[in-house]
Amino acid sequence: MDAQTTVKRAISLSGIGLHTGNASTVTFRPAPANVGIRFFRTDLVGTPMIPARLNFVVTTVRGTNLGLNEAKVHTVEHVLSALTGLGIDNIDILVTANEPPIMDGSSMPYVKTLLEAGIQDLAAPKRVLHLSQEVRYEDGKAKYRAFPARGFEVKAVLLHDHPMLRRSAITVRIDRDSYVGELARSRTFCFEHEVAYLRSQGLAQGGSLDNAIVIAKDRFMTNAEGLRYPDEFVRHKVMDLVGDLTLTGRPLFDMRVEAECLGHGHNVEFAKRLCEAAKAMRKPKTKTEKVEV
Repeated sequence: MDAQTTVKRAISLSGIGLHTGNASTVTFRPAPANVGIRFFRTDLVGTPMIPARLNFVVTTVRGTNLGLNEAKVHTVEHVLSALTGLGIDNIDILVTANEPPIMDGSSMPYVKTLLEAGIQDLAAPKRVLHLSQEVRYEDGKAKYRAFPARGFEVKAVLLHDHPMLRRSAITVRIDRDSYVGELARSRTFCFEHEVAYLRSQGLAQGGSLDNAIVIAKDRFMTNAEGLRYPDEFVRHKVMDLVGDLTLTGRPLFDMRVEAECLGHGHNVEFAKRLCEAAKAMRKPKTKTEKVEV
């Protein structure tokens, strides 16, 4: 079995938070085997630690936000997605504010930084999330299912009644190369009619065309680069999903996921179902109970 990994050396990058607008520096630091992914708020007394696990999700409003007691870290999905995309199991993430920098709105700046730091093996086998049977989650238009497979594959469908969006779909088998080549460059997006409301709610304070795509009534508002992919929006949804599934504590998955109308809240609830199914597999049999494994 493959070994667990971490980065070879500490490395940092800086920017502003998407929703808070706060200046922020994030530092990735090597961590030992079996500790997983941990955030540290270096700007707070005692440098409190927040594990990147489902039990510490506090809200999923326009992003996935973690917290433990009074310490919180917002919009963690892009950082987590980059880690899982590169197969990094254990790492300490030191943040100087309550939100990592959004950079260009994709996970690619994190990917490049982590690759620059280098990735090293640790003396422990990888922990893989296995399924023995299909797992489903539905809520309104959102529909998710996962079933056992060799490796990790995602089929995602983005459905929307906006005239510039409509239906978009992608199927991608996710490993390091495909993640970097097909998902990591996709950027976050919102609709033009949402911008004023988001800012009135204290969100999107750091948002701009430098780090997001705005979907107007009849056009895409972007920086001079334009769209990076014709289907950039559904690719970004898959990138976010990879980040949210990282909260299961397993950076490697043997399953195929099929999902429609993805969102952070639904991603997290689906991840909880996956953990429950994996836990049931490990539950010992009794004389009156049969558990298929």
